[in-house]
Amino acid sequence: MKYKIAYIDEDKGWINTFYHTFKDDFDIERIEVNSESSIQAITKLLIDSDVDAIVTDYLLEENAEVPFNGNKIVEEMKYLRPYFPIVMLTSYPNQAISHTDDVHIIYSKDILTIEDDKDEEELEFFKKKILSNITNYYKKIDDTNLKIENLVEKRNTQGLNVSEEEELTKLYILFDELNPNGKDLPASLIERNSISKLNDFVNETKEILEELKKLNQKN
Repeated sequence: MKYKIAYIDEDKGWINTFYHTFKDDFDIERIEVNSESSIQAITKLLIDSDVDAIVTDYLLEENAEVPFNGNKIVEEMKYLRPYFPIVMLTSYPNQAISHTDDVHIIYSKDILTIEDDKDEEELEFFKKKILSNITNYYKKIDDTNLKIENLVEKRNTQGLNVSEEEELTKLYILFDELNPNGKDLPASLIERNSISKLNDFVNETKEILEELKKLNQKN
């Protein structure tokens, strides 16, 4: 089964180029944006499409007067899903770098233009990096799931020490960030009462962290 990648651009030519370049390796969800597009609509579409990774053009306003650029999509998705695999392709890497927090996700669109064997090698390496990002993301979910299950089982049978309770707290928060919609909950947490307690715990913890951030900013 192929992983599913969303590609976002305002240019139909680049959308077709990306599709034909990657269609043998991934299922491609083609998303064309225009002047009527919004960040909220795009992020909802991405989440509802259940994609495994996102690749977006940077300068979306170049040809279609889109009211935002790709960095805004990245920011919103990183807010909703901090660890989700996202890549930005652009013909304007210098401009993208100055408007993007994580410069490591930025790649030149030249990678889609193959003229010799070296270009072919670079493209294959790029495909492997995308695949690795996706598999690492799902491995992180599985590892976090397993750690929570093991600690919850130990807490129920033997009890946890202070460091283990702290680790479990951090794992709950990480799990919520990895699974914002509550998918793939550990078996120990599938009871309605457990899920409710976990959601309350995560929300309260996040509120405390936000208040601490505000205090630090004032100082």
